[in-house]
Amino acid sequence: MKDSAAVSVLIVDDDLMIRECLVAFLEDEGYQVKACSRAEDALKVIAENPPAVCLTDMRLPGMNGEELIRTVRAVAPGVRFLIHTGGCYELPDDLVEAGMNAEDVLLKPIHDLSRLARLVSARAGMLRE
Repeated sequence: MKDSAAVSVLIVDDDLMIRECLVAFLEDEGYQVKACSRAEDALKVIAENPPAVCLTDMRLPGMNGEELIRTVRAVAPGVRFLIHTGGCYELPDDLVEAGMNAEDVLLKPIHDLSRLARLVSARAGMLRE
């Protein structure tokens, strides 16, 4: 099993409070974490150093989370995604065909952050769900 400190995570959420809480939690769990408030900024981070896992909100200013996932899949197919969004959300067919499933969708607020850590580890190939 890999050490979680070797696993990089990118959080993309326009809500500062949520972003900071997720960064703090994942850093406490030993992950290397970067965060962005916009998908366009996330694309720059990914182009420089792709993370193992990207946790993205769906409703973002400018490019939305689905567009971010589609764009990154084309240029950095090794990045794995988790979705963190409010309300109801159903994965579109093309993201399901790309390998995402209902387990990849976390609805706000996340009541059990240990589930997030397990999913990040699983998506990074560190363990089986």
